[in-house]
Amino acid sequence: MKKIFALLGLTLLLASFTRYSGSGSDLLIIVNKENTISSLSESEVKLYWMRKIKKRWPEINKNIRPADYKSKNPAQSAFYSKVLGLTAGDVETYFTQKQYDSAEKPQDKFSSESDLINFVANEIGAIGFVNAGSLSESDRSKVKVVCTIKN
Repeated sequence: MKKIFALLGLTLLLASFTRYSGSGSDLLIIVNKENTISSLSESEVKLYWMRKIKKRWPEINKNIRPADYKSKNPAQSAFYSKVLGLTAGDVETYFTQKQYDSAEKPQDKFSSESDLINFVANEIGAIGFVNAGSLSESDRSKVKVVCTIKN
């Protein structure tokens, strides 16, 4: 009986750590409030974020500015694997090649989710991603969620 309680306690502890560390949280795709896009599918997010089809947002005619992180974190890992289907190395290679081929600027990179959220809030062409738990009510008034990726 003690082993069962110990195992149950360990399971609960691990589950709470997973929630705390950010893994298991939904991923939100955000754009500037002024962007006319109201929703995007996961495949559209990939096309816009990587600027595969268009370099400018339709209707607002602003450059698409993908927002990313300087260092690996749970949101980035989930976005790369679930939405882009790429590794971090693949993403860097892709943007380096785009820059080499057409002098296209790579993604903007930020140290924290709050820095990324502020960039999206202030840059009309920005598109970024954050863990759902990182987007406060105040932040939600500054940006628009256009896609939720279940984790």
